[in-house]
Amino acid sequence: MEGKFYGAEKFKPRLIITQMMVMQTSFGFCFASFAAVFDMVVSQPVSISQLFSGQSYTWDTTAGLALAFSLWVTALVMAVLLPHVVERAKKCLDFVATYHFFHFVATCFFAGFPGSLQWWVIHGVALAVAVLLGEYICMQSETQSITLGSKHNKAKQKPKVSKPNFEEI
Repeated sequence: MEGKFYGAEKFKPRLIITQMMVMQTSFGFCFASFAAVFDMVVSQPVSISQLFSGQSYTWDTTAGLALAFSLWVTALVMAVLLPHVVERAKKCLDFVATYHFFHFVATCFFAGFPGSLQWWVIHGVALAVAVLLGEYICMQSETQSITLGSKHNKAKQKPKVSKPNFEEI
């Protein structure tokens, strides 16, 4: 993998589009799934339209809190997924902001511009959690791959099994 830690990376639009599709699909699936589970827990009707309604995101009602918690749990899941899909800490903000932007555009299309301050706060917290935790996990995996030591120490280590990457697509 040339350029993984240092140096200029080669521009690969097909890889970036594939990574974005994986992140967007994962976000939609996780968010809808967690929203359905939290709706069932609080005895609310399960509806996909609430995901795109600016008035649904509130901490004033039980249903609004359930939706907010489902978005925040989704942010945690997405942060854990980032190192496997994006692989670089410096790209986490770009990918998280992109799938949140697409969600914002869908919300504007289906329900109009979200004018509620609570909508912006709830989504801002989710974005910040996903970015910061995702960057932290990515940095941990980036530094874990760097081994210092003699060749003698490397001979005693177990062989590493390489994980599949998106560059082969």
